[in-house]
Amino acid sequence: MTTNEGGTVSDGAEATQNQNGKNDPKNLDSEPSSDEEKTPTIQFLTGMKGDLAARMPLYIDDWKCPRSPMKVLNSTWFVFVVQLIPALIFAELLDKQTEGRLAVAEVILSAGLISVIYALMAGQPLVLLGITGPVAILLGKSYRLAEDYDAEYFTFFWWLCMWAALLHMLSAVLGIVNFVWFISPFSTQIFEFFIASSFIFQSIRDLVKDIHLRDEEMEERSAAYASLLIGLMTFYICWTLHFAETWPHLTRQFREFLTSYNMLIALVIMTALSYLPGVAQDSNGRAGIKRVEIRRIPWDWLPTTEPGIEPRPWIVADPFDGIDVRGIFGALFPAFMLYLLFFIDHNISSIMTQAPKYNLKKPPSYHWDFFVLGLTIIPCGVMGIPPGSGLIPEAPLHSRSLCTRTYKTINGVRREVFSDCEEQRWSAMGQALLMFASLSVIVIISWIPVGCLFGIFLYLGVDAMHGNEIWERINLMFMYAKKRPPIPVVAKTSSWRVVQHYTAIQFGLAVVTFSIAQFATWGYVFPALIAVYVPVRSFIVSRLFSLEDLQHLDPSGESEEEYHEEQREYLHHREGNLDDADAFHGFSEFRSKGVNHDANDLRKRQAVPVAAEE
Repeated sequence: MTTNEGGTVSDGAEATQNQNGKNDPKNLDSEPSSDEEKTPTIQFLTGMKGDLAARMPLYIDDWKCPRSPMKVLNSTWFVFVVQLIPALIFAELLDKQTEGRLAVAEVILSAGLISVIYALMAGQPLVLLGITGPVAILLGKSYRLAEDYDAEYFTFFWWLCMWAALLHMLSAVLGIVNFVWFISPFSTQIFEFFIASSFIFQSIRDLVKDIHLRDEEMEERSAAYASLLIGLMTFYICWTLHFAETWPHLTRQFREFLTSYNMLIALVIMTALSYLPGVAQDSNGRAGIKRVEIRRIPWDWLPTTEPGIEPRPWIVADPFDGIDVRGIFGALFPAFMLYLLFFIDHNISSIMTQAPKYNLKKPPSYHWDFFVLGLTIIPCGVMGIPPGSGLIPEAPLHSRSLCTRTYKTINGVRREVFSDCEEQRWSAMGQALLMFASLSVIVIISWIPVGCLFGIFLYLGVDAMHGNEIWERINLMFMYAKKRPPIPVVAKTSSWRVVQHYTAIQFGLAVVTFSIAQFATWGYVFPALIAVYVPVRSFIVSRLFSLEDLQHLDPSGESEEEYHEEQREYLHHREGNLDDADAFHGFSEFRSKGVNHDANDLRKRQAVPVAAEE
């Protein structure tokens, strides 16, 4: 992925600020960022009609030949790679937690199918869909519910998906999507801290769980140790190459390549090394290190089953077979949890993908896109494959890879400036078709050591934690006061004790969420906890801290550029040469300032039709 020369980026619209100076509990988690302050209300079909009116005239333009076909082609390959590898990790998790009912084939097929539907029907095609870590956790934790209701699993799963699809479409029709603007960094930072902690915990657990000092033969323990070493080396390569852009050697283009494809490079290197004699641990009749399990090789394009067992049909023909009324309505509860998760996960991904810094010209489509997301869940239920939502960081990286980028130093801060984004549907459709193509060479996936995947899983967790503001404030607590960076949360709050108390509240809520999700039999309720934290911020936290302090502790009105400027300042004081690093996008980066809320508003403000611009 190369850096092109281009123009400058226009500033986003300034957010309306609350100047009353009082703590108002009715001022929910964030303030609208449009030109005029708006309170989200339920409006039947208003949002969807506005989205369609704004985007439908541009649909043909979305399919026209891009101005830079090579940029689109490079972006297609890039987002395919950065989506496929995490998908394999989450497939491995689902395989273990659903006893093989949802595995590699189902996850890749789902990623391709829902991406094709979304690329064809969505208003904003830059948002990429796929299977996320929270979805894998939720589906894994809710797996036993089918047994609790004495229901056949895929029939229960059919109803779970149908209920979830209905909730998505009703939300879009009624305009409930507007309430996403109530979410602030307070909630998203907790969500990211929970996800990062879960990734780190699960990766380490799966890397070491096969090392039994008493119950296994020495040969089997040696294979487990080899898998652990492969995982740690994979993590080390990923983490080292993550900061390749800051190296003083090599060309910028090559360093960007190393950073962008760090997971693929680590996977290829460690998979090759795993076949060396002495590492593979498969001599003298030993089983060897564990690799990704594809139960039928060559794969026969049938659902995953154990060898010797007749595969189930792809289609759930009778949704009333093997389930009673109690089970049908029992599926509504995990469906509601999936809906809450997608409401947060997908909409935040969509907002970050359309951040003002990317200088997009075409209007957003939040309501219609959430309706289309509901439509994508229906074939997932019918076929028994996991549903997906907007990806983070893959979707924002998709926008970034389609932009012309220059690097400028503004007020002493090195910034990445975007212009001339290729707003089209070909890259999203292309990566979806590549997902389907990867199914034809699924035997290659079976060569990958499981330790490699969990090493990358550990990297994803550490990377998410690295940019999380809760974790950064915890680090600052152990730093000598005079050495703390002069970022607003340090320099502008009334006292450092206020920061400690605020961080303790967030950390405590994140620990509660992590504990329930990982250790409780009803851990699938964690999306409800994340949703509850929005009113907690609005009606409880707002009474515990002054408005002046909350402007810096929970910077709802801060732009993404201001966030990144603080990140560079923080990294500069902690790690010296990392202030130039362009970290992957995470939930902590979520800011609503300057983001267009209404598709019609932007359409009316466009002086020149997009289709006519060159």
